Amino acid sequence: MDSGGRTVGLANAPAKFLVAVQLAALAACQTPTEHAVRTARHAELSVSVIQGTRYRHEIFAGRSTPGQTLFVFIDGDGVPWSRGGREPARDPTPHRPLALELAARTPRSVLYVGRPCYFSARSDPRCSALVWTSERYSAEVVESMAAVVNRYAALHAAGRVVLIGYSGGGALAILVAPRVPATRAVVTVAADLDVDAWAAWHHFLPLTGSLNPATQAPLDPAIQQWHLLGDRDLNVPASVSRRYLATVSPDRIWHFATFDHACCWAGHWSRIFPRLEAALGD
Repeated sequence: MDSGGRTVGLANAPAKFLVAVQLAALAACQTPTEHAVRTARHAELSVSVIQGTRYRHEIFAGRSTPGQTLFVFIDGDGVPWSRGGREPARDPTPHRPLALELAARTPRSVLYVGRPCYFSARSDPRCSALVWTSERYSAEVVESMAAVVNRYAALHAAGRVVLIGYSGGGALAILVAPRVPATRAVVTVAADLDVDAWAAWHHFLPLTGSLNPATQAPLDPAIQQWHLLGDRDLNVPASVSRRYLATVSPDRIWHFATFDHACCWAGHWSRIFPRLEAALGD
C-alpha cells in the first residue's frame, strides 16, 4: 500500500524494488551450496573439491600470487542440527557462509576451505553426522583441513598463511594453526574459543570427541593472534571465551560495540581488513 492506503501493483513498482524481489525469489530457490557457489563465482573465486587426509573439502580460491601472504578463511558450524536440536541435520552447510563473504571482500590471495561434509563434499562416503555434531572440532577434522591448507599453500608458493575463522571456524583456525608451518597469524571473528564453556552456556550436549582451543597448548608466540568480538553477540558472548582470551594480550582483542554474531562483519570488512593488514605489517 502507498501512504494513502491504496494498493500499489507490481507493474507500477520502482525498478529497484522489482530487482530486489527477483533476487530474493532466486535466493529462496537455491540450496545453501548453490548460494555459496554463486557468491564465490560473483567474486571470481574458483570452485573445486580437494582431498584432505581423511575427508574431501570444497574450496573457493582466487587472486593467488606467489610469495604473497595467503589469507585462509574457515566458516562457522552452519546447521548441525534440525527439528529444534532433536536430530542431526541432513545438510550442515551454512545458509549464509559469512566467512565466504569475507573472503569475497578480501583483495588479496584468498582460500576458503569448506569443512568436511559441507557443501558438495557432504556426499563423501566417510561422512557421518558425528562429523558436524559432536566431533566437529575433532583431531581428524583439524588434520584434514590443515592438509588442504598445506597442499594449496605449497602449490601456489604462498610465503605466509593467515588463518581467519568465523564463529566455530575461529575455533578450528586456532586448532589448525600449529599444523600449518607457514602460519604467521590467526584472526578469529565472533568465535567460540572455549568449546566446553560455549556448549554449557547454551545447555547443549558436550561436544564429545572435539578438541577445545582453551585446553590445548598455547600457540607458538611467533604466531600472532587477533580476536574480533561483537559486544552485542548473544551466540558467543565474550564471557564464554574468557578462559582462552585471558592468555591473549588485551591489545589483540578488538571489540566492536554495535556488532552482534552476524552483524556487521561483512558490511564493515572493507575497513576492518586494512586495519588487520596494518597490524600484520603487510
